[in-house]
Amino acid sequence: MFNIGILGCGKIAAKMAQAISKTEGCQVAGVAARQRSRAKKFAESFCPDAKVYSGYEKLAAAKDIDLIYIATPNSYHYEHAILCIKEYKNVLIEKPLAMNEGEARSIFCEAKNRNLFVCEAMWSSFMPLHLKMLEWIREGRIGQVKYITGDLGYDLTEVPRLNDPVLGGGAYLDLGVYPSNLAISIIGTDIKATHVYSKRLSTGCDKETSYILESGDGSIIADFFVTMGADTTKDGSVIGEEGKIKITNINNYRKIALLTKDDQVIEEIEAEKSIDDSYIYEIEACRDAVTKGLIQCPEMNWDKSLKLAVINDAVRASIGQYM
Repeated sequence: MFNIGILGCGKIAAKMAQAISKTEGCQVAGVAARQRSRAKKFAESFCPDAKVYSGYEKLAAAKDIDLIYIATPNSYHYEHAILCIKEYKNVLIEKPLAMNEGEARSIFCEAKNRNLFVCEAMWSSFMPLHLKMLEWIREGRIGQVKYITGDLGYDLTEVPRLNDPVLGGGAYLDLGVYPSNLAISIIGTDIKATHVYSKRLSTGCDKETSYILESGDGSIIADFFVTMGADTTKDGSVIGEEGKIKITNINNYRKIALLTKDDQVIEEIEAEKSIDDSYIYEIEACRDAVTKGLIQCPEMNWDKSLKLAVINDAVRASIGQYM
């Protein structure tokens, strides 16, 4: 049995715990919160057989854990990842991996020195429809990619952590990482942020951000909009010289469609799993990678996460929110 520990007991951790229970050969073996009562209540609700730890240090030091999933607020990812890595634990870190490129590089350096697995929990990278879309592009089904676009928005203005810059709040860092990851998946790591426009809350966090990413030679443009002030379509498109790919929900792929230049549908594929069950794909990938002795997941490797951190830094600097 592949034993997973959960560090942090918030809403995303609950979804992950439920998905782990549905993943073959995996179980939640331990959960930790700063307050034992919180961890105990979490375990009773989502993983009754898991051992409860009071304090993150005890979970990090536990002997029977194969992988620790870090689900604390954004600004704590680095601290908790290093804590686990120094206890020789493999880690799956909720996105964003870290608050900046320097923290991301430090995490990977510490892990490499100990031959430990690290992965950013960018669940969309593991979804079969995401991988199929990339296959269509590699096969030349839409010709040379020229343009990528998408929006991603939810009404999240009442979520306290998203309004708090100390916790790494804001629309971009919580939502923008998904379209940015989409662009990196298609364009590769020769990519940069070129234009950013944002509206900020009184706390300094961005409520909504529009931004453009470009390939190094300028031949591909990615244009995105994210907001935590309203529910948007959440859809995206990849436009090539010979055709198009339309994505229904770039955060959690529900359907992809391959079209001709004049919008005639060639092929459509719908998601097989429900929205919450989509976490299973990344859990399976991490289980398989760790079991094989790998320290990276091919679907979300370290170079990809580092480039995402670089883009995050550039966008947040333009917003005036970089810390």
